[in-house]
Amino acid sequence: MKTLFSFFFSLLLSVSTRDIAAQGSVPGYHDPALSRNKLLREQQGEGVYKLIGAYKVKGISYLFGQKLVADIFSVKETAANVNINYDTYNQEIEFFSTESPAKPLVKTPGDIDSFVVKPQADAGINEELHFIYGPLAGSSEKAYFQVITSGKRFSLYKRYKSELGYVSDNYIQSELRQFDMLSDYFYYDAVTKKMKKIKLNLSNVTKEFKSVKDVSGIATNDDFTSDPEGAMRKIFAVLNEG
Repeated sequence: MKTLFSFFFSLLLSVSTRDIAAQGSVPGYHDPALSRNKLLREQQGEGVYKLIGAYKVKGISYLFGQKLVADIFSVKETAANVNINYDTYNQEIEFFSTESPAKPLVKTPGDIDSFVVKPQADAGINEELHFIYGPLAGSSEKAYFQVITSGKRFSLYKRYKSELGYVSDNYIQSELRQFDMLSDYFYYDAVTKKMKKIKLNLSNVTKEFKSVKDVSGIATNDDFTSDPEGAMRKIFAVLNEG
């Protein structure tokens, strides 16, 4: 009995930790895409799931959990104001054409070079979101990265991905999982030609760029708590001067 209790306690602890991480690594800040997908997952009815291999998966892996209006770009084709689903689990992009409004055309990672999601009130998107394929931004990862800010030397990106996590209130169905959407930040240095993962807090960012410039006075801890991306835009603007 004691061993069984320890197992369930460890499981609950790991799930709770994952749920906190899914809200983003910055205290006080809640990523709108992650928050919306978590809410939609919680609102799903019982017995609603997607089959992935041997697992029954609850939730939605599409960014913002719904169709988005976007412009898409590739070497072979471009399309404006099309409906797409961006699947953060497998990094596929589904888009719906006038010839195929019901069945989407699926583009695997790399088929699309970049895409721009348009503002969309029903999804809670208030500004354009620009995404670029990882290898075109300096990453070896076959995923799409949102452009937060770009400059002549330093550029900041955010990557969304969904993982299969445990369902916190499930103790019976071993095959039951849920989509846990996560986001991470990366910066690209045009001098070193490397992309590196970075945690958005003042102490870490100051230490990361101390060999380039002292950025400790550009933003405050409060700035990072309330709007970490805005704080990084201010810091990168200074880093890219000169």
